[in-house]
Amino acid sequence: MLLLTRDLLDQVFDHNLNEEFLIDQLDHLESSRELDGPVELYWLSMSRIMELALLCAGNYADFGQIRDVADLMVNPRHTEVHINGIWEPVRVKRHERMTKQFADYAPAGTNVREWLRDNTHLVHVKGPLIPNLYDKLKGADSLSESYISSVYSRMQKISETMAFVMQGQRMNPNYPLSGVFSKEKEFVEANLCRYNRNQFRQIGTDISGMLKDDKYCSSFLKFS
Repeated sequence: MLLLTRDLLDQVFDHNLNEEFLIDQLDHLESSRELDGPVELYWLSMSRIMELALLCAGNYADFGQIRDVADLMVNPRHTEVHINGIWEPVRVKRHERMTKQFADYAPAGTNVREWLRDNTHLVHVKGPLIPNLYDKLKGADSLSESYISSVYSRMQKISETMAFVMQGQRMNPNYPLSGVFSKEKEFVEANLCRYNRNQFRQIGTDISGMLKDDKYCSSFLKFS
């Protein structure tokens, strides 16, 4: 399964990267019953998924696709509403206002917002993908502190780029793809992510090395 995941990740192009693909790869990895080598390979494989997730989110932020990057960074993947007196929870539609989604559940003439407040509670079943991956990698105690720190720094940069782009979009909805003056381009560029696949490729090289030589050391691992 690790080999299959590695091959699929190597073949995906940036324009095919999206949350669905990344979650599918994570599900495949986590459902694998047999490891093709030491457990460190598992965490390096998950790190490659994280690398693509950061690349994907960084691209979204750079191109002003705020909702898409928010789905990877902020918005829970799976949220349920538990209604008082009803056994089955209701899954929240991610991009639809709850007042609209639950209008038919509230008694006629009731303020839906107030009804939700007084008669329901939210349960976040699955959090956003990138913070979830970060928690897994950090908690594994297999990866180097420098790598975990680099992941966190890039997550912060994505959040900063989101805020920067949202500010620009108040004046121009297509910012930063348009509406940038020539004298501002250097400043704008410094506030974008512009991530690449360098670490993704290096982790793949390390996985190949470890599969061929049990004495191979990866700089991404804690005890190498």
